Amino acid sequence: MIVDIHTHIYNEKTYKTYFTKAKNKISKVLVMAWYKENFKDLLDFSSKKDDVFLVGTVDIEKNIEEQLQTLEKLFQEKRIVGIKLYPGYQYFYPSGEKIFPIAELCQKYNKPLIFHSGDIYDEENKAVLKYALPIHTDELAVRFPKCKIIISHFGFPYYLETATVVCKNKNVFTDISGTIDVPDSEKGTKNLLNQYAVDLRRALSYFPNIKNKIMFGSDYSGEDTSLRDIEPYIKLVEQVFPKKERGSVFYGLAERLFFDD
Repeated sequence: MIVDIHTHIYNEKTYKTYFTKAKNKISKVLVMAWYKENFKDLLDFSSKKDDVFLVGTVDIEKNIEEQLQTLEKLFQEKRIVGIKLYPGYQYFYPSGEKIFPIAELCQKYNKPLIFHSGDIYDEENKAVLKYALPIHTDELAVRFPKCKIIISHFGFPYYLETATVVCKNKNVFTDISGTIDVPDSEKGTKNLLNQYAVDLRRALSYFPNIKNKIMFGSDYSGEDTSLRDIEPYIKLVEQVFPKKERGSVFYGLAERLFFDD
């Protein structure tokens, strides 16, 4: 059964549409908290679901120390399985000093620190792409070699940059989520899927050793969004990875990074 390490399932409606679409192929989903969402409501929602696991977040513009005190307690209570940050949406580099205590906390509890990376969905036109480039995770990875770091979305469209950082650092991983936005037609989705497969194969041809450092993710956000597909990501894994390698992508690595204590 597949572990989807990257979703934005924030309520019962989205939960039901997701698992209806998943057709019994997904056993666990990780929900990425968004720094603008009501975190308490998300905690309450996720705590009622045996197949939903919450990834906390930090609003970089607010008191980080106070937020980390709360997150540490949640780690201790096993109510969160990682922390996700949003460079680009918030103006900071993953290598910045203000991120150090967050990395230290994740390192202490052996849970991943996840960064939004690459392309930014920004209707307000306030995000700044330079902060979200995959290369900026490299310095943090070197400084905190025991902190498990995940570059989300394979850094789309900076695949080779992501692959370089993942290959270089033993503690850096990535996922395939969020690249297949639903276009206007089934043919458009198929074209996106095929192009993504070509791009991943190209990255893997240069960096074949990262195949076991890639995880399944969809970035599912609800039927009223363009991020509402699951099946194309499954097909992507089946197209790009041989059968003997799919188990690691679909669930093996996720189980090890998020659920091994």
